[in-house]
Amino acid sequence: MQKRPITVSYIFFYLLFSEDIWRIVAGFVCALFLGPLLTQGRNLSQGGEVMAWLMIMAIGWSVTAWPAKKITGALQRAVKRASK
Repeated sequence: MQKRPITVSYIFFYLLFSEDIWRIVAGFVCALFLGPLLTQGRNLSQGGEVMAWLMIMAIGWSVTAWPAKKITGALQRAVKRASK
């Protein structure tokens, strides 16, 4: 079996079809939108704010398992249809 060469396009499509990348991005977006709402005016220390942002990211990552699976499945089906 011949190994596939690792190119920029190979890495791009590998990441595009990875469920974990979609979940990480969703968690990061959740933290960007909800982080300031939950940490403003609470007199949290810097460590407390970092912990709150990390918890929001982790919750965003965990609740997006189903949507990430659906997104990657749809992308894979679209690529298979396009290659026929």
